[in-house]
Amino acid sequence: MSKTLTITMLLFVSMAGWMFGADTGSIGGITNMRDFQSRFADRYNPVTDTYSYSSARQGLITGMVNVGSFFGCLISSPTTDRIGKRNSIIGFCVIYLIGVIIQVTAVPSWVQIMVAKIWTGLGIGALSVLAPGYQSEVAPPHIRGTIVVTYQLCVTAGIFIAACINMGTHKLYKTAQWRVSIGINLLWGIITLVGVSFLSESPRYLVSIGKDDEAIQVMCKNAELPPDSDIIQTEYKQIKSDCEAAVEGGPCTWPEIFGKEIRYRTFLGMAIMSFNQLTGCNYYFYYGTQVFKGTGMESPYLASLILDAVNFGCTFGGLFVLEYCGRRVPLIIGGVWQSICFFIYAAVGNRALTRKNGTSNHRAGAVMIVFSCLFIFSFAQTWGPAAYVIVGESYPIRYRSKCAAVATTSNWLWNFLISFFTPFITNSIGFKYGYIFASCNLCASIVTFLFAHESKGLTLEEINELYLSDAKPWMSRPKNLSEMAEAKEVEREETRPKGESARYLEHADSNSDSEDLSSSANNDVHEPVARQDPFNENEVEKSRTRPSQESYTTSSN
Repeated sequence: MSKTLTITMLLFVSMAGWMFGADTGSIGGITNMRDFQSRFADRYNPVTDTYSYSSARQGLITGMVNVGSFFGCLISSPTTDRIGKRNSIIGFCVIYLIGVIIQVTAVPSWVQIMVAKIWTGLGIGALSVLAPGYQSEVAPPHIRGTIVVTYQLCVTAGIFIAACINMGTHKLYKTAQWRVSIGINLLWGIITLVGVSFLSESPRYLVSIGKDDEAIQVMCKNAELPPDSDIIQTEYKQIKSDCEAAVEGGPCTWPEIFGKEIRYRTFLGMAIMSFNQLTGCNYYFYYGTQVFKGTGMESPYLASLILDAVNFGCTFGGLFVLEYCGRRVPLIIGGVWQSICFFIYAAVGNRALTRKNGTSNHRAGAVMIVFSCLFIFSFAQTWGPAAYVIVGESYPIRYRSKCAAVATTSNWLWNFLISFFTPFITNSIGFKYGYIFASCNLCASIVTFLFAHESKGLTLEEINELYLSDAKPWMSRPKNLSEMAEAKEVEREETRPKGESARYLEHADSNSDSEDLSSSANNDVHEPVARQDPFNENEVEKSRTRPSQESYTTSSN
């Protein structure tokens, strides 16, 4: 993959995460702005001249974006199968922009805000599936984790910038307080829309619809290599093999993702994405302003800004943590760390925040903010980015769009439940709410240890073979992945009709034989070709100058 394309993909596809983060980071501050409250709150205290929301209205204004996102995830799968990931991203960017415009123009009724949030959520939810999915399919295996983490990096950047904007606008005059904060979100949607328009479609999608020549052109452009390069040949054959296996089974239906072959990964993805929310991250991002106002801070906007800054800064660490430490270890350690932080936060808030005379204990409030920051420090490098990485790389191509959609849908479901019910729960049990999140973080570590395989550095096809193997997740990765893959291909070949057998392309793993696609029917055998790194300049140069080991042709479907 060329450096230019990599940077472009990071900037523009990942900007879908910025749109998500901007909405998450702005709503807590916006609902606390006086002009917004005077127009959309349902309670007024004439003695103190202040407005407030009922728990139901607060939850609906904050959480309806997650309802839209829930359905956005579900419709992203059939849309992707029909028009591809690139065009789907463009279409849902337009939907997002329409939703933001409806929000900005809302004045007379809080219902318009609620409807606009649902519409905006359709775009955000679909993009939360499509953007990491596109990155996973295009990125080289050894940096796939880093590239997908940039989606989460943009989420945190969007949250942080939204908090900065709220900090600067909450003292403006009348509707400018909140309209500026919401209206700026149009910019992020436009940047994403324009940038993605110049990107190529995923080679895997192109091969799946029979456009093999176009797929090879995209792969050559990405890697800056000729079509007869060993790197291009090996990668293409892996993709082709996976796509043909998918075609054999026919179009994937929704019930099939809960079938015997894939249900383990379906439920694992749903669990991982659910725990991404059950860690309690959005307890701070949605209600941080109100939470820290309750600790006695004079400027709750500042406390929220500090948390968002920590979240953004620490996500850069996630770029390296997931590549150098893998996926499992950060999730396990992160869950335990976060559980401890929430336990201390809840204990201090419940026992020491309020003095006997009813005043706030500022020292206790400071301790709570410190442990909130320590929680965010861990979440931003582990559960924040890793959940999207695992979901993006765990499924074979036939099931990928639907499994990813269902997994991400579970994330948005819990996102809505937390955002809607948090006002009710905190009004009832206060800071004891933190004990619930502490328990969920501990459960998340246990689930990861027992069920999630380590997928660092593997191709998407190798990850599929790993999950199909009998290896236990807590054991070391099996060393015979290539042998397992070959055995499965032989078994699959034996079950085919003879006419189809000649047309089938052999699955190519890291140590598999390289063979001419045009002569596959004659079973010609060539010397083994080791996988090469398209970012290694020496290997790339050799690939450019070395005579091709094989003539390279593509099959037309």
